[in-house]
Amino acid sequence: MRHDDYPDVPGTLAVALTLWGGAVSAGTRSGIFLRLAPEAYAALAAFAIAFALSVVTVDPRVRGWLDRRGALAGWLAAAGIAGLLVAAGIGLSDVAGIEAAAAPWAPLLLFGVPVTAAAALAAIRASWRERQAAVVNSGFFRSPASTAPAQTRASP
Repeated sequence: MRHDDYPDVPGTLAVALTLWGGAVSAGTRSGIFLRLAPEAYAALAAFAIAFALSVVTVDPRVRGWLDRRGALAGWLAAAGIAGLLVAAGIGLSDVAGIEAAAAPWAPLLLFGVPVTAAAALAAIRASWRERQAAVVNSGFFRSPASTAPAQTRASP
């Protein structure tokens, strides 16, 4: 499968992330996460992280689109989302009576952390790919025979 820029991926990601964020927000608002056992809540958070990471690594269209964005874009996205998570965590910590795994933390744990992890993984993959390309293009792996000047036969 060869596509130059995978034009359908940004829209698909936008819809998927909007629905995912909306579902987490609706669950938070309804208090469903307060009724979950801590083990179930932890399993849900682990699943969300595993799902986000698998989309980045398994889906060829998403992977190709992210690879074309480059490492810098991935690192900026991961840093930006992580900054929002820290700011939200600081804001939530000032609210009295919030338990560690209570509903107000659900958007952070079930949406923000998985998306940040996926953006960081995409950045790591892009950094690795860019590093490999730089090493290959540097000529380090060329054999000495390939860099030697072509030999010509002497004329009689």
